[in-house]
Amino acid sequence: MIDRIPLEKRQSVIKTQPCFAALKDQEIEMLATLLVPKEFKAGETIVNEGDPVDSFYLLVSGEAEVKKITYKDKIPEEKIVAKLTADHHDAIGLNETGFYSLSGLRTATVVALTDVVALHLTLALFHGFALYYSHVNEVMREQSRSYINMRRV
Repeated sequence: MIDRIPLEKRQSVIKTQPCFAALKDQEIEMLATLLVPKEFKAGETIVNEGDPVDSFYLLVSGEAEVKKITYKDKIPEEKIVAKLTADHHDAIGLNETGFYSLSGLRTATVVALTDVVALHLTLALFHGFALYYSHVNEVMREQSRSYINMRRV
């Protein structure tokens, strides 16, 4: 099943992400062909807190939990801060603005709760895609500006 995620399904998963909502149909179709299906077994770590943000994942099926290390009296504690599901069109390493991290590092660890199928794309490949389709750069910049302005209110 993992290698046979139809193009239409990939496109529908992309369209659920706010940062890609303004892309043209041709851009969404091309982006869908660049996504690589990845499978994670229950209990497997998808990304680690502190690693570089070098890619993103769009959940196609399954559930995962987001864990963050906090400190209480200088003692590290791992806390579950969110649950991600394909039903809610959740993504890892992607938010309303696209790829955003002040430090360039992942801010949490994500672990599969069930078997997970996700669509994966590296930032390097996305940047090549954005260079080819100049409209994508405009869309991502506008999304970022809108998000920043919303946060100021």
